[in-house]
Amino acid sequence: MSGSLLKNFLKFSYGSLIGLFLGLATTMLTTRLFPPEAFGKVTMFELLLKVGMIITIFGADQAFVRFFYEEDSQKRGALLYKTLRIPLFCTLLLTLVIITWFEPITFFLVEEPSIKVAVWLVIGIIAQLLFRYTQLVIRMQQKGNLYSLIQILQKVFNLSFILIFFYAMGNKFEVLILSKIITIMLLVIVGIYIGKNFWKLNNIRDKETKHSQMEIFKFGAPFVLTIFISWLFESFDKIALRQWSDFEELGLYAAAMRLVALIMVVRQTFSTFWTPVAYEKFEKAPEDRLFFRQITIIISFILFLLAIVSISIKDVLVSLLGSEYENASSIMPFLVFMPIFYTISETTVIGINFYKKTKMHILIAVIACSFNILGNWVLVPKFGALGASISTAFSFIIFFTIRTQLSQRYYKVNYPTIKIYIMTLIVSCYALYSVFITNFWWNIVVGIIPTFLLITIFFKDIYNILKNKTKIISKI
Repeated sequence: MSGSLLKNFLKFSYGSLIGLFLGLATTMLTTRLFPPEAFGKVTMFELLLKVGMIITIFGADQAFVRFFYEEDSQKRGALLYKTLRIPLFCTLLLTLVIITWFEPITFFLVEEPSIKVAVWLVIGIIAQLLFRYTQLVIRMQQKGNLYSLIQILQKVFNLSFILIFFYAMGNKFEVLILSKIITIMLLVIVGIYIGKNFWKLNNIRDKETKHSQMEIFKFGAPFVLTIFISWLFESFDKIALRQWSDFEELGLYAAAMRLVALIMVVRQTFSTFWTPVAYEKFEKAPEDRLFFRQITIIISFILFLLAIVSISIKDVLVSLLGSEYENASSIMPFLVFMPIFYTISETTVIGINFYKKTKMHILIAVIACSFNILGNWVLVPKFGALGASISTAFSFIIFFTIRTQLSQRYYKVNYPTIKIYIMTLIVSCYALYSVFITNFWWNIVVGIIPTFLLITIFFKDIYNILKNKTKIISKI
């Protein structure tokens, strides 16, 4: 990896790291101020906000990214507004749907019909749409420091508004929703100011871009299905808890999810880092398959270690949430599997990406999503949030398996899959044991066993990698 690429990566990633600690501080505060039911309702609101974003943006953001560097630099502002036309039209249609059927929609979200919540949802979707584009403008100009600044401001603004509205309104769920929406609206203003050359109104009248409206539509439309299925795959656990359990269970589940934030940041940061490195390596030396095996070994070892540590200190982490959320300790152990297997699969899915077999991603998402829906349908009515976490863990193992096997058809690498599956079984047993154990110290002592087995299983590989670390680093 070149020095400039690494420098750029660090610029884009430090905001995520600072945001992690600010996010944890916000979680610690809000779980002491708001009951689990409030968290559950806000989770549903955020869920619909996200699916509204998928529907309205209609893949046009992907077209903006794809065509950005092909467009003349003076015409990129015109491209921005051209790619915004379809999303704005879709937003108008979705607004009519939400306002017309606000009663059943808001009842599903917060268990009461509310035109106020419907209006907030519409404003939130519009704000999210514009925020997405302001972020893309900054990202595509490779302004890493500004991108990180926006991420930090998002956490700071949100925490500030939560405190302000809490003292004005009390511990109502509306406080968390309003804080989120106003934060996004402020960030849109900041983002538009930063990229003001792109957002000049005279760019709307400029029609002479290299790519037509039809090209934008044709490129972006296929992403809608893929992104929607991926959203359903990662969100059905929450939908299942809303349907077959209650808001308290959903709130506990959402709080437990925030405790695996460290591993989630590793997932996001590694994905940002890995994609350009993998493509660059494949272009320069496609025959060097050992490199991809070694990266998979390193990331697997680190993530399994993080999983074991997270499970062993789950009671410490849950204690940060406050007494009302102590039941989240039995939910958390299996939630670590989601970021772990997504991240490891990013290193093993490369064959599909290298050979541009992107339709395979739809097949993968459909199969994994089907397992997740079936698992939640069976487990959530009986076990609540614990059932949702187990189903999610199992479906992400399936996700990793399918990604790896299909990738091997196009670019065969000797991945340590047997070792990964052995560690999966070991960590699964520890997670299941940890669900029922109540003694904090005994949970830590038992955690020594999977840690020892992890080191034993990967010892030879890690030793050889450390021994030849200079050669490996030179390849990056």
